[in-house]
Amino acid sequence: MSRPVTPAPDWQAQIYQKHASWIAGTMPQMAVGDGWADVLARLFDRIADALADEPVPVKLAIVDIKEKFGELRAEFLSPVGSATQAAIEHAILLAEMRSECTCDECGREGRLRSTLGQSGWLAVKCDDHRSGYPRLVAKGPPSRRITDRRGTFEVVYDRAADTVTEVPVDDEDSR
Repeated sequence: MSRPVTPAPDWQAQIYQKHASWIAGTMPQMAVGDGWADVLARLFDRIADALADEPVPVKLAIVDIKEKFGELRAEFLSPVGSATQAAIEHAILLAEMRSECTCDECGREGRLRSTLGQSGWLAVKCDDHRSGYPRLVAKGPPSRRITDRRGTFEVVYDRAADTVTEVPVDDEDSR
């Protein structure tokens, strides 16, 4: 006699249930692979921490959570103060950059890879899940150049510490 198969826990529903107090509307669909469950759990926890500093409880609208070009895209509408908004934007930046080095299938460390051809698909895959994505696109740690009210910075993500380091960029370099 075989044992009944127990379905895997629905990580998206678990995240929603944990954070339902600040999410406006129904449970959002997160169009990402299961390997990014931890990336999104960290994002939602950081947003909850940021909202704890608001003087009155607020609800955020989740506009979109998806994978695009092999990276996480997350967009929220938030009626919050500027300090809370900055904390939410930082949480989103950390999640996006973590997604750039996390296999979208299993959650282990991965790198951005591409299928072959002109219209190649991009995905972040570990060495075990790279089948179908033979071309390596990203080699070093995730980084990007951002400009905000403080200036232009090169932002580099450290996966082990789950932090970013900002290095100011000379204005002449950013042109």
